[in-house]
Amino acid sequence: MLNIINDIISISKIESGQMESFISTTNINDLLAYHLNFFHPEAAQKGNKLTCTHWLSEQNKIIQTDSEKVYAILTNLIKNAVKFTKQGSIEFGCEQKTNFLEFFVKDTGTGISREKQEVIFERFIQGSSFLTRNYEGAGLGLSISKAYVKMLGGEIWVQSKEGVGSTFYFTIANPKE
Repeated sequence: MLNIINDIISISKIESGQMESFISTTNINDLLAYHLNFFHPEAAQKGNKLTCTHWLSEQNKIIQTDSEKVYAILTNLIKNAVKFTKQGSIEFGCEQKTNFLEFFVKDTGTGISREKQEVIFERFIQGSSFLTRNYEGAGLGLSISKAYVKMLGGEIWVQSKEGVGSTFYFTIANPKE
């Protein structure tokens, strides 16, 4: 319940323009390692294999960004992958591109229909809403993630097939000096 209240407060701040970015030195590999350790027990309990397969090189792992927003985006995406994968695998990571970082979270879960992929990032929408409401949450996590990604100069998108799984991608700006 507290998470839902926090999500409603976050979306209200975003929509009213009161959400700010706090740029600081951030070790992306540390964020990836944290998420791997944090979600591993929950994934294992469900019979899922959780792996981080793409790490940044030593020279690229430290960037200037809003670490709390990157943390929240990764948390939302990995939490959803664990939630919607009954038994299988979840893989995530990050790659350095020319002027941005590209993150991904891939699962072998329920997948999302083509129609739902068009609206999945809107408020109060859940990928499971047409199938069943057996999943907790208010449907705000992806909407908040989309707003945070935009604040960080990036984009977010999904590739998915029902019954096969989903891969969520997002980018954040990382101009090289």
